[in-house]
Amino acid sequence: MNIRKGTKDDLKKIMEIVNQTVTIMESEENDQWNRAYPQDQDFLADIEAGNLYAAIFNGEVAGSITVDQIQAVEYKNASWRKDEPCFVFHRLAVDPEIRGEGIASKLITFAEEHAVSHGIPYMRTDTYSLNKKAQSLFEKNGYVNTGTIYMDRDNPFYCYDKLLD
Repeated sequence: MNIRKGTKDDLKKIMEIVNQTVTIMESEENDQWNRAYPQDQDFLADIEAGNLYAAIFNGEVAGSITVDQIQAVEYKNASWRKDEPCFVFHRLAVDPEIRGEGIASKLITFAEEHAVSHGIPYMRTDTYSLNKKAQSLFEKNGYVNTGTIYMDRDNPFYCYDKLLD
């Protein structure tokens, strides 16, 4: 598997992965992602900004991650462990048909290496309190739950960070 910058040609496959993921989330009564978010324009903006990376597994797009320094305004209310510049990863998605290959963890590791290569050894992310799979993934990868924030859902989002030095 390799990870490279995402391109507009990847968008169709990424949206297939997102739609499959939304269907799974709906079956688990997890509305973090739904039919309204995320949309192709969200990923297109990430691609155009140069912040979306695609995991290529057996010659196909198998997942993607956005890595940037853009933080939701709600992050200002969070209890982070450091008040320093950070990188953030968003919209992590992996093809449900090949989950279990470690692709999500490799994308997270890539995001961390990207941050360190830019001289910022600190990562932040968040996930919906109903998204038990993401919580488990983040904790498995050394992220610490630092508290909750409220965004555009009824339930809270959990904030996670990781010190990379």
